[in-house]
Amino acid sequence: MSKINLNKISHSYNPNDANPTYALNPFSMTWEDGKRYAILGPSGCGKTTMLNIVSGLVRPSSGKILFDD
Repeated sequence: MSKINLNKISHSYNPNDANPTYALNPFSMTWEDGKRYAILGPSGCGKTTMLNIVSGLVRPSSGKILFDD
């Protein structure tokens, strides 16, 4: 069975600042094979950043992504 496991993923475009501003606050989630998921939220909440991280276009500031774990 395939799955995507996001483990404590977060992203900041300025991680070296003393108080970084997060485009994506730390979170964990597992997507199971054969299930349907919706990504919902207001503008600027990190939906696109999360998808860019999962697709490999952006590297997360912290956490890891596991495929077929």
